[in-house]
Amino acid sequence: MVRPLLCIVVLASCGVSSKGEMGDPGAMGSQGPPGPPGPGQMVQEVLGSGQLVVTSATTAFTLIPGLTTIVNVPAGAVLNVHTDGGLQCTAVGNAFSVVDIAIYIDSLQTTAVRRVVAANTAGIAQMISNWSIGRTFQVTPGSHLVEVRAQYGAPGASDANVSSASAPQLQGVLTATMLMP
Repeated sequence: MVRPLLCIVVLASCGVSSKGEMGDPGAMGSQGPPGPPGPGQMVQEVLGSGQLVVTSATTAFTLIPGLTTIVNVPAGAVLNVHTDGGLQCTAVGNAFSVVDIAIYIDSLQTTAVRRVVAANTAGIAQMISNWSIGRTFQVTPGSHLVEVRAQYGAPGASDANVSSASAPQLQGVLTATMLMP
C-alpha cells in the first residue's frame, strides 16, 4: 500500500506552473578578437575575341584570340584554370578536323591538353565539337600569364575554326580561380 500512495504524492506535485517575468538581460560583453580569415577565392574570366583558323601550317601551339589573362596569385593560394569552347570542321562531305588544345602558364605548356575531333558525315557538314579542360596548379605567389593555345592535330585533317568572338557555340572561355586557404 505504501507504493501507490507515494506515486500519488509525486504526481500531485507536478502540476502546471506559470512563468515569471523575464529578468534584465544584463550588459553586453566586449567584442572578442577577430578570427582567422576564412577560405576565399578570386575569379577572372575572359572570352574568345576572335577566331583562330587551324591549318596544317599551324604546327606550333598558337594563342586562341582573347583566351589570355594575367592573374595575381596570393601567397598560399592555388590556381585553378578551366577552359571550354568549340571548334568547327571547315570542310564539307566526309571530312574531319583534329585540333590539340592546351593550357599554358607563363608561356610554358602544362599537362592540361586535349585532342578534339570534329568529324563530318555524308549528311552533315561543318560539324562542331567542344573542349573542356580544367586543372589546379601550385604556382609561386605573384603575377602569372595564363593562355589557351591550339595546334593542328593529325595529318590529313581539314582546317578548323577554333573559338569565336560572337558565335556562342564556338566562343572559348578561360576562367582562372585563385583558391586561398
